[in-house]
Amino acid sequence: PYSMDCAASEMMKKWQDQNIARRDELVRVLGINLNWRMHECSDGQRKKVRIMIKLLRPFQLCVIDEFAADLDIFSRTRFFDYLGLECEKRGASVVYATHIFDQADAWASHVAFMQLDKVLSPVHLLDKYAPYQEILARTGSNRAMCPMYTLVLEELERQYRNQSDVFGDMNDENDVDNQCLTDIIMDEQSKELASDRHDTERENDQSSWVSGRLTRQLAKAEEEVKRAKRMRNGAIEVPEEKKSSE
Repeated sequence: PYSMDCAASEMMKKWQDQNIARRDELVRVLGINLNWRMHECSDGQRKKVRIMIKLLRPFQLCVIDEFAADLDIFSRTRFFDYLGLECEKRGASVVYATHIFDQADAWASHVAFMQLDKVLSPVHLLDKYAPYQEILARTGSNRAMCPMYTLVLEELERQYRNQSDVFGDMNDENDVDNQCLTDIIMDEQSKELASDRHDTERENDQSSWVSGRLTRQLAKAEEEVKRAKRMRNGAIEVPEEKKSSE
C-alpha cells in the first residue's frame, strides 16, 4: 500500500483525520510532505510515512524491529527524541530491536540481549549495569567511541565462547580452534538455515494460513457455485477463443 499512486495525506485518511494534532507533530518531526505521491517516494520517504501512520494513535508499548534503518541521520535523531518525549510525558515504553547502535547511547535506558539459545537475557538498567559502566570509563586507546556497540560486541563474543562448542582450550595458543573469533562466528552463521524459509513453507503447505489465501479460496468457491448453477440452468460456458473463432 505504501507504493500506491496516492498522496501521503490519503494514507489511512480516517486515522489521520482522527489524530490531526498528533499527525502534524509527526509530520514536523520526520520532515514529511503530505503531498508526496507514494509511488514516487524513495525508500526513506516511504519509511517516514509508515512511521507516521503507525504512531498516529497514542501507545503505551511500541515494539520496533529495525524500523528506523532507512532514515537519514537527522530524521533518526528527531525520531528517537520524539520517542523519548513520549516515554517521559505519557509513561510509554519502547522496545527497539537492532544491530545498528549509532545514537543508542543517547536515548536508551535499558538493554537486553537475545542469547544464542534464543532466550532473552534479563533487562539491565544501563545506569547501573557494570559492564556498560566499565566501557564508559575506558580512556585513551581503549576508549569506546560507541559504547553500546562495544557492549553488544563483547557480550556476543562472551556468549560464543561460553555457549558454543566451536572453541577449544582458549589458553592453548596452538589450538587450531583459537583462530580469529569473527571468522569462527561467520562460519557458524553460514551453517544457519534461511531465515524466511518458514514463509515459503507456509505458501507451499495448503493447510496453513498465508495472507490473502482465504479470500482467494472463498472467491474460487463462490465462482464454482455460480458455475454449477449456470450448468443446472442449461447455460453452457463457451471459452473466449471458441467464441472468437466462430
